[in-house]
Amino acid sequence: MRRRKFIALLGGAAAWPLAARAQQARRLPRIGFLSDQSERPHPFNARDYLVKRLRELGYQDQRNVVFEYRYAAGELSRLPGLASELAAVPVDVLIAIGTPASKAALAATEKIPIVFSRVANPVASGLVTSLAYPGGNATGTTVITSDLAEKRLALLKETVPGVSRIGVVHEKNFQPGDAELKQLLAAAPRLGLEISAVAIEPPLAATLDAALKEIVQASLGGLFIGSSGWFEDLYQNTLDLANKSRLPTLYVRPEFVRAGGLMSYGPDWGQMFGIAADYVDRILKGAKPAELPVQQPTTLKLLINLAAAKAINLEVPPTLLARADEVVE
Repeated sequence: MRRRKFIALLGGAAAWPLAARAQQARRLPRIGFLSDQSERPHPFNARDYLVKRLRELGYQDQRNVVFEYRYAAGELSRLPGLASELAAVPVDVLIAIGTPASKAALAATEKIPIVFSRVANPVASGLVTSLAYPGGNATGTTVITSDLAEKRLALLKETVPGVSRIGVVHEKNFQPGDAELKQLLAAAPRLGLEISAVAIEPPLAATLDAALKEIVQASLGGLFIGSSGWFEDLYQNTLDLANKSRLPTLYVRPEFVRAGGLMSYGPDWGQMFGIAADYVDRILKGAKPAELPVQQPTTLKLLINLAAAKAINLEVPPTLLARADEVVE
């Protein structure tokens, strides 16, 4: 009797490692998602674009992959802690949206692959050594936002012939936005323009009234809404700012125009998020971030909203309409 019990115990002990190994083998890969924005759904939410593309690639949450989401909701000071949380899970690959989130992710781990997106200048931000050869554990896509400054000013000038002063609404102490503003200030004299910078500090909604007064008093001929996750997160507030000023306004993302803004010029951000999802897929299948070059936009699009133009009694030049990639009625 004792011998049978001993053999049974021995067999059970031997089975435990097998069960543990089987459980380990069934562990689903984890994809971390770190964003400087809020979790609230809106047209600019990178999560929607990324998850849609990952589903097309065959990834289903809780079926063959697990998504771990962390949102800073505009409080950039929270990003390092959130990045550390994802690194401790640990996730198998970490998607970082925006320059602050990407820098926080890189500071949190040197081993976990990072795929960044919605980043203006990953080299200047210290995310990669070069676009062609990232050189570390991070790669992704760049939207070259600041490099488009002169073209955007030129479009505003063409839209409003005779304009001499253009207001630039930017987020204070936001590194990509600061770089963008410098580009605009440098380009303006070449176009015969003067820039009036209007800085906004988070929380955005609380400072819009003061910004509107400053814009109205500046006697501007046009407005440019700069790059900031806050402007996207609270896009309706941002549109209200432009609408109340009744100034021809240009944005960096097409979603603003489809939501009621006048015009935008830049890359197809949805396409860039899709490419980032493709990189996640390749990394989970064994690719190394250092071997995946940072992808730049291959197309730039001009969008114009005729209803928005009519609302401010603006007649968009026919030559500009003819060049538009999308006209919203």
